[in-house]
Amino acid sequence: MTKEDTTPFQVIEEANSKTLDYFNQLYVSHLELVQGLKTELFELEIQIETLERTKELYTPHTDKRKNIFSPVDGPSDRSVTRGKQIAEQLQDLEDAKLLLEKRIADLEEDTLSYKEQIEMLARAQKCIHTVTGEGYTESAKDTLDSEDEGIEFIEDEDTGTGTEHNYNVLMLQDYANYQRATDLDQHVKQELISSFHKLDVLKWLLHSDLERARVTLDELHTSQESIVHSIDQILEQLNYDINTKQPVWNQVNHLVKTYQREHPECSIDLSCDCSEQDLNLTWFISIRLIQMLREVFNNIFQHANADRITAKVFLSSRLIDVDIHDNGVGISEDYLDTSDWYSGLHKIHEIIYQLDGNLQIQGDLITGTNVRFSFPVK
Repeated sequence: MTKEDTTPFQVIEEANSKTLDYFNQLYVSHLELVQGLKTELFELEIQIETLERTKELYTPHTDKRKNIFSPVDGPSDRSVTRGKQIAEQLQDLEDAKLLLEKRIADLEEDTLSYKEQIEMLARAQKCIHTVTGEGYTESAKDTLDSEDEGIEFIEDEDTGTGTEHNYNVLMLQDYANYQRATDLDQHVKQELISSFHKLDVLKWLLHSDLERARVTLDELHTSQESIVHSIDQILEQLNYDINTKQPVWNQVNHLVKTYQREHPECSIDLSCDCSEQDLNLTWFISIRLIQMLREVFNNIFQHANADRITAKVFLSSRLIDVDIHDNGVGISEDYLDTSDWYSGLHKIHEIIYQLDGNLQIQGDLITGTNVRFSFPVK
């Protein structure tokens, strides 16, 4: 088409289309950049949390010792302690985290502006075709379709897109794997290394100092108990202790009895109703149910300060419905914003989303907290 054949509306459409393509590219590139920075922020938060836990292991008298058999430095020693080194590292990481969060916030603000430009240009494209009476071009149709379907922010809580939930699930899985790996390294591997050192010392003490050898042997016994306890916790996180061959109501009863035994100060009443005696749920449904029950009970014992819990569980081949109430301190309405993104309540939200179910959490200082969730069995 020559310049003479080009109408003013076609010139406007071409300019609008190129501008739209430009902002689309900016928008997508910024989304990718923001997501990459959020991944860096996620890894940085893990490093900070790990260092904070490590810092708690050190005391003014022991933080300069390489192991239990190293001599304690005297008060005249002015060397930088391990605890102080960790504190300095934590401060550097916190500063880096603040800078990273500010950059993400700035980029998200720019991305929102690009999104608004895209929506405005898409509406303009539609108006141009309405005035000219022509059908949509493929590029304009794709743009309008993307406007309808929405390339939404990961943090856009109003939309609750499937992509957002998928990202959250992947992040939670990665975080859980990292936590288990950290437990294996710090609570199992390091304990085993320490035990090897003690065994070497024990060989020498058996020939020179029997009293000290007995003390070292007791330390070895305590260390092995700690290793077994850590392994049990990891196995529980991996759902290894859930016996899916048992009827699901037996699994629920077993879980509640465990909490009753571990928390005798709290009264726990369970009502587990099953409409079908021969109910045979798929194993992964049973695991998810037990997993969510654990998250609710753990949250109660960690935060609610309750002394009475009432749990009602209804089981059938079509629906699972759970209602748990405690008389604790309640919960704020914005708990999803104020709690850590990897908290148990966030995990429940994502599991319920995957199961196409419903979740309601309400509470106050007077009535306590009520958690109810249900999901269909397909």
